[in-house]
Amino acid sequence: MEIKCPICGAPMEADTCSYCGYTEKKAPDMTVNGSTIPVQMQPQQMQQTPLPVQMQPQAAFGIPPFNQTGITPGVSRKSKSVALLLCIFLGGLGAHKFYVGKIGMGIVYLCTLGLFGLGWLIDIILILSGNFQDEFGLPLRQ
Repeated sequence: MEIKCPICGAPMEADTCSYCGYTEKKAPDMTVNGSTIPVQMQPQQMQQTPLPVQMQPQAAFGIPPFNQTGITPGVSRKSKSVALLLCIFLGGLGAHKFYVGKIGMGIVYLCTLGLFGLGWLIDIILILSGNFQDEFGLPLRQ
């Protein structure tokens, strides 16, 4: 079962979310009579690793501070307007599916010309209504 980030919903790899930077803290294993016993943590013991809001060394290298990166937890990095334009003009070729990271569906759209035009029309409606999601199941940003 794939573990999802409790902050943004993206898949977690090695206890760290590559999308928002959340890190899940693990309890240390306990050793009793030479055998290692894993200790289970309660949900209230898990906490998000604080990320720096602003650090002076970052400014020296031209790296924006964390609060200016434009990442909003729970919202995709992909733009709704770009997805809509790709869907309107290249929807039959699945360009909008490739854009949001749904490669498999993009190939299906490419081979069937947008699911015979019906899938293309449904996707335009989904994007306009705000219900279109990226590969992680996150809604597209405005």
